[in-house]
Amino acid sequence: MSEEKQLLAYPLLTEKKWAASFLSLLRKAAASQNRQCSLFADPRQQEIARELLRHFPELKCYLWGGYPAAERVRICLSSSPLAGDEEKEVLSCLVLRGDFPADMLSHRDFLGALLGLGLKREMIGDIIYQGAEKVFVILARKLASFVRFNLKKAGSYPLEVEELPLDELRSSLAPRRVKEIRGTVASLRLDAVSGLGFGLSRSKIAPLIRGEQVKINHEVIKQPARAVQEGDLISLAGRGRIEIVEVGGKSRKGRTHLLVHRII
Repeated sequence: MSEEKQLLAYPLLTEKKWAASFLSLLRKAAASQNRQCSLFADPRQQEIARELLRHFPELKCYLWGGYPAAERVRICLSSSPLAGDEEKEVLSCLVLRGDFPADMLSHRDFLGALLGLGLKREMIGDIIYQGAEKVFVILARKLASFVRFNLKKAGSYPLEVEELPLDELRSSLAPRRVKEIRGTVASLRLDAVSGLGFGLSRSKIAPLIRGEQVKINHEVIKQPARAVQEGDLISLAGRGRIEIVEVGGKSRKGRTHLLVHRII
């Protein structure tokens, strides 16, 4: 097997495509004195990027997502150190304000509104909606003006868009909210634990897992019987994420006690 095939030997086609794209960016950065930046990468793509970076020790890598806890980031590469304020050159934060009724809209509605403008998902970073009258959107800086002038509504609800300096984003965010879920499971299988956390039966969650709708720690898992452990983060497409906070002892019937946080 050639070296390139080894570098791109990932199980999923989507992973292979991302790896090939990032490998091309790495080679471009190594051959140039100019900074090279990816579009937004999700956590799994970031893992792949770190694996490939080991083959380019001369390059410096910077992950920028707009705020410390960002899930989606742009990966910038350079053969020399970058200035501390370069994040502002590649990212913008927009605030979407509107009279959004409680529990009517979700992250998916705001993402859909942005995609409806013709944007691709990889052009958009985190979308932070905390159930109030405003939504924070991180995106590539060159798109900020286009979105400000063209985004008029989410769902059927009108909104206004303004830009927020990245320096002010951190102080504008509310603490993360979670719903505490306690229960027992027959085993620490993915289908059992995710069924508890998302309120679905194992018979309903299993087809979703096989259909590549579920991730453990941002990696797609297709085996319902896959074992999980304390600290794992499980996500289900369209339903959010849960975190296994504590694996307790056994009940009288031999079931395992769990404490799970569902991230709201």
